[in-house]
Amino acid sequence: MPLQKNYTTPATGAEATYHVVTNVALDYVMTITTATVSSYLSKDAKDAGKFAMYAQQIQVSGLPDKGVDALDFAESSLVAATPTDGDGSASLTRYSFSGAEIVE
Repeated sequence: MPLQKNYTTPATGAEATYHVVTNVALDYVMTITTATVSSYLSKDAKDAGKFAMYAQQIQVSGLPDKGVDALDFAESSLVAATPTDGDGSASLTRYSFSGAEIVE
């Protein structure tokens, strides 16, 4: 499911509001999941066939449990709250979509 959140794209400074995970890769050696997220101006722009304003790969720790869809795992990991215990990921983009709403 797409994610909805106001996000300023680093490449242009323009604000995108609709984000779609377009690819999920699982690394069983490093135990990380990498999600490619494409950001669009809006749902209408995506539905009209417009190109993404920005695309990025975001790594999250862990792998989906057996029987859990990799896409569902990636999306729920992306919207998870930023840790407050100082144990956040070193990646500057890891929590870019924290607090986003998963929409249909």
